[in-house]
Amino acid sequence: MTEQRFEDFVGIIATLNKEIQRIKTAEARRLGFRGSDVMCLYYLVKHPEGLAASELARMADVSRAAMSRTVAHLAEDGFVEVGGSDDDASRYRAPIRLTEKGYEAARPLDDIIHRVLDEAGGELALRQRMQMYDSLNHILEKLRTFARD
Repeated sequence: MTEQRFEDFVGIIATLNKEIQRIKTAEARRLGFRGSDVMCLYYLVKHPEGLAASELARMADVSRAAMSRTVAHLAEDGFVEVGGSDDDASRYRAPIRLTEKGYEAARPLDDIIHRVLDEAGGELALRQRMQMYDSLNHILEKLRTFARD
């Protein structure tokens, strides 16, 4: 019984993650972006005041180096601007903001997110969704505690 529970849990979580990544990659490509751009754009839309690269990396759950590469190519293409000096240390803490071109390019993301969420959980009642998220958060916290011990 424990083995089957383990296989079900790991299999479902891993497959969910793969499907989410596949959707992000496909939708990003359709919009002319890389998969790694999606979460960066998403968080910058939510934070018009800007975010430091380290904050973006933490929110998107990627390395700081990966976020630096993402920001560099988004800046090169004119989608984001990085405030502050040219000094690498302060540039890394400088706020990154979407440009008008970035906001325009990110606009379809909201529709895509709603469409995906409606497809994935549209048949679940609000109470069921809340229970599911509560359960997943509980499991995540337990796993984080277990991993730290």
